[in-house]
Amino acid sequence: MTKTTCEVLVIGGGISGLVAANRAAELGKRTAVLERGTEDRYLCSSRYTGGTFHISFNDVMADKDKLADVIDKTTRGFARKDLAAAVAKDSSRLVRWLQAEGIRFVNLGHYHTFVLAPPSRTGPGLDWEGRGGDVLLRTLGANLEKRGGRILRGTRARALDLSTPGRIKVEAQQAGATVVFDTAAVVIADGGFPANIDLVRKHITPVPEKILQRNARTATGDGLQMAMAVGAATVGMDCFYGHLLSRDAMNNDKLWPRPYVDALVVAGLIVNAEGRRFADEGEGGVYMANAVARMADPLSASLIMDHAIWQGPGASPLVPANPHLPRAGGTMHSANTIVELASLMKVPAEQLQITVDLYNKAVESGTLQQLSPPRRTDRYKAWPIKTAPFYAVPLCTGITNTMGGLVVDKDGAVLDKNDAPIPGLYAAGGATGGLEGGPSIGYVGGLIKATIGLRAAEKIANFSN
Repeated sequence: MTKTTCEVLVIGGGISGLVAANRAAELGKRTAVLERGTEDRYLCSSRYTGGTFHISFNDVMADKDKLADVIDKTTRGFARKDLAAAVAKDSSRLVRWLQAEGIRFVNLGHYHTFVLAPPSRTGPGLDWEGRGGDVLLRTLGANLEKRGGRILRGTRARALDLSTPGRIKVEAQQAGATVVFDTAAVVIADGGFPANIDLVRKHITPVPEKILQRNARTATGDGLQMAMAVGAATVGMDCFYGHLLSRDAMNNDKLWPRPYVDALVVAGLIVNAEGRRFADEGEGGVYMANAVARMADPLSASLIMDHAIWQGPGASPLVPANPHLPRAGGTMHSANTIVELASLMKVPAEQLQITVDLYNKAVESGTLQQLSPPRRTDRYKAWPIKTAPFYAVPLCTGITNTMGGLVVDKDGAVLDKNDAPIPGLYAAGGATGGLEGGPSIGYVGGLIKATIGLRAAEKIANFSN
């Protein structure tokens, strides 16, 4: 067993980990990053990212009070007020700091004001090499080494020891041997637990084998479990960020991570194997991805739409389902009547017709809130399903990142079950909870959680901005 000392130890080499490590090194701290991946371009969700920095689909340069309010409304009061205010305040500073680190952005309009360059949204399937996330990680990795920091690849953290006041020992596995790191502060930034089948089964869906891992399959909750073992609290573990995809994506790599069908979901409706609606499509694609994952059979849901929806929302920008979904091999049932469509879907024709008729009547009369379940109307337009041909797309849920995780305060300090900070222990990025989720599965943004890493490093270094 060998022992290594440093001042700041970061677990995880994704964007949040490298932001925290670089900022700590920039402020004079001897810093090391433990990354379980062995390759130079080790896989992680940050390398696969679409690259947009936003807060609940709002420009990060918006007024901080407005952004804090947006987070509160998006999560229906679930988000910690201190954490939301900190992210709202410093999200703009994060992107400016990244620019100073040599990271380039492009402006794709609307809330896509800061998108990592070169953008990865070039077509269906997985496209990451030489794209924004890949370039960002390589740039920040090189910057850390220039500052005297280290990225220790092939090193997997396994346990925390807080028995020595003022120090934390981290036990890790490296090349088959046990290595102990002795440090003053630890930042857990290993991406949450989307690829941990046991934790996903416990918290998200009873049948994790029936949802798609729309991620790098490297975030297995090591940091989460280590922190819980020393008394850390968790929050919001039942929510995740993801999208609804063609069911064929379970076996066809050309159909993930894009195109996803969220724009179609919020315009049309989703039914189960009985031909009935079961959740509010007006809450958005992320909400519906969670709703489908919670079904007894997450592979039994289908999207219903008509030709007008397919030609309208279906052709929305950024790798649209129309035409990419059928071109990449995704199944689309097509028929001139709802009854014929039901036959192709193998769902009860009478019930599907009733579901569509009730929906259309509610759209026409403005009574969507009276449906069972009700349909929200303030965020997305509900389109009638009347223009033949009619389409059905068999769906699957793709889980990208978990929303829940370790409870942290505004500076990323990990809190125990009494809401008190655990000395020297911090977390950032996907390992944290308390910013996203709640009853509406409120999505705030994955990349923007790197703001917590920036603040954690500054807290560790006693730096006031």
